[in-house]
Amino acid sequence: MELTYNERDKVPGSRRLASSVRSILGRQETGIILLCVILTAFFYSRNPAMLAPTTVVSILRTMAFPALIGMGMVQLMIAGEIDLSTGAMMSLGAVFAAKLIRDAGIPIPAAVACSLGAAILVGLTNAFFTVKVGVPAVITTIGTMFIVRGISYSFTNGLPIYPLPAEVGIIGTWRPLGFSFTFFLALGVMIVVQILLSWTRWGSALFATGGNKLAAQVCGINTDRVKTICFVVTSLLAGMAGMLTMSQLPLTPGDPIIGKNLELHILVGVIIGGVSFYGGRGSAVGAFVGVFFIQLVRSGLVIGRFDSFLQTPALGFLLLLAAIFDVLRHRRDEG
Repeated sequence: MELTYNERDKVPGSRRLASSVRSILGRQETGIILLCVILTAFFYSRNPAMLAPTTVVSILRTMAFPALIGMGMVQLMIAGEIDLSTGAMMSLGAVFAAKLIRDAGIPIPAAVACSLGAAILVGLTNAFFTVKVGVPAVITTIGTMFIVRGISYSFTNGLPIYPLPAEVGIIGTWRPLGFSFTFFLALGVMIVVQILLSWTRWGSALFATGGNKLAAQVCGINTDRVKTICFVVTSLLAGMAGMLTMSQLPLTPGDPIIGKNLELHILVGVIIGGVSFYGGRGSAVGAFVGVFFIQLVRSGLVIGRFDSFLQTPALGFLLLLAAIFDVLRHRRDEG
């Protein structure tokens, strides 16, 4: 009788384990990680330098900036909106701070604070026209993208702002464990955002806002406030990334071309990482892995001795593929 009980007791546990394994393997993050391994092996077969320490460090350093901004974008897209002005805001963050430091003689901390204030203002502008006026986020943020990028070029006459004080580059020279400070910052922000999404009321409000706005409002969630905060956080992280980029460049210039087209890399990475265009779905871990995947493809094409011009069409192909998969998944969930 005891043996029979033990055998019957083991069945539910084994089923739970099998269910957990299937759940893990079925997650999009797991699929992207496996695809990263396959692509790495392929590029390594083309050129063993793919797994050289310098290559790995370079990929992680380069992905740090879009990954940092992506932690704002993932929350915004879960809430059902999008921001295409992040690359331009990244440029303005660097240019505005550099202009204040070099030409106005403002201390570095004050210049950084003013630049972050400008980023908050851009985020509030995006939120106002999208949330209050009702202009689609794509149109609003494309408009602010052109405006903000234009302001950056106006500040600089199209030329980098340099030289700047050596203190500007202090953070850029930090190499904890051989990696950049920005990479660890992005990693830390990813952990914080994932905790917020998984175990806090803020995460529940985000998913409810993007999943069913009317139902969220009935439950007492101020969806307009949620979206506004997301717009501001995304713009703020973009401005921060711009200043961190400035701190790593030679002679620490404020260059208006910083962040050019980066919003597309962020968007593709976030969507590949499992965040839905339709809102209500996504994770910070998935977005982080997706951004890594994009940088892996870009670097692998170069190291694998493919035509460097393939990077742009590859990015477009991946965006279309991710969008198609998202549409099919959305139809399946609705059906």
